[in-house]
Amino acid sequence: MTAPASPRRGDPLGLPAPGQPLPPSDSTLRGSDRTSPKTSDSLTEPVNPLPIRFGPDGLIPAVIQDADTDAVLMVGFMDESALAATRMTGRTHFWSRSRGKLWRKGETSGHEQIVEEILLNCEQNSLLVTVRQVGVVCHDGYPSCYYRRLEPDNGLTIVRERLFDPSDVYGSDAASQASLAQSSRLLHGAYEYLRDHDLAAVSGTSARLRGDGGGIAGRVADELRELAGALDGSHHHTTLEEDVLLEGTQTLYWLTLAAVHAGITWNRLRPDRALATGHEAFSGSLVAALLRADADRWATPAGNADDISARSHATLALVGQACRVVGISGRALVEADLTDLRAKPYLATYFAAPPGPDTHAAPPTAGSAERSADG
Repeated sequence: MTAPASPRRGDPLGLPAPGQPLPPSDSTLRGSDRTSPKTSDSLTEPVNPLPIRFGPDGLIPAVIQDADTDAVLMVGFMDESALAATRMTGRTHFWSRSRGKLWRKGETSGHEQIVEEILLNCEQNSLLVTVRQVGVVCHDGYPSCYYRRLEPDNGLTIVRERLFDPSDVYGSDAASQASLAQSSRLLHGAYEYLRDHDLAAVSGTSARLRGDGGGIAGRVADELRELAGALDGSHHHTTLEEDVLLEGTQTLYWLTLAAVHAGITWNRLRPDRALATGHEAFSGSLVAALLRADADRWATPAGNADDISARSHATLALVGQACRVVGISGRALVEADLTDLRAKPYLATYFAAPPGPDTHAAPPTAGSAERSADG
């Protein structure tokens, strides 16, 4: 009798052959509604118990290695369901700590990883996954995520050749950034309009902007703490995303008031650039801690307009980071506030013909007739 052919490496894991389509159940494994790693109950349990020691957070680091060259390509984290999805589909899946969801490598770019073998270390607390890489692994366009060498002076030197322009694969965000700039400029101008026109009889915001500004910085601090609470679950209303959107919009409102009251123009503040700042690797707990520390700084009065400008920009960057953690854009905050302002009858004139950039460069002086009449 002819002996059966030897299986290729990885076949005992039940992997599909190269080029074979992913199972239709892949989309159900994403777990995007989860807030923390957890075991999937939807996958078939193996005969033997899983011989892996996951960390206290339910995760295990997975080193991804090229099966042909032995080069280290990247390091990711898997929870039990990510590992199960990897074994079921033959394509690497990971748990995103920043977004709190399961994701498949290459789901956006098509640069997927076909699994050859999964190895476990001696302490059973880390994985080595050998793969055949389709395309390029690094989203920066390099064949490995480890393309920079740390120098003795702490500088970084690129030591690998870049193989593609990320904008060609993932798409350019120039149009999105331009849209955020336009929306944030319109929002900033609306608050300058409320500052420069005596609408205190119908608008509490106008009254605040034309008053002495007392209490604005304190409210920024309060909203930062509530945004931090939304991120770590200590301040809960509805879903995580909706809570961050709500508290982020409130924080944006008070930060814009602080800047506009101090006479800081949009060009000087550039809230669009600040809100677009973010690092996907930051965890929600870390961003929450940074937001609380920043709230403490806002409890101390800023010295002058330069201080307020720098402080506001830095805080807006943190707000943008909070948005990125839960997968919403900074523009969503701006548009939410704009939607509210467009519904105000006393701003109809402004939105009918918004002024050009920075035509409202500074608030009325303390001795002006309008400010005196405002009290």
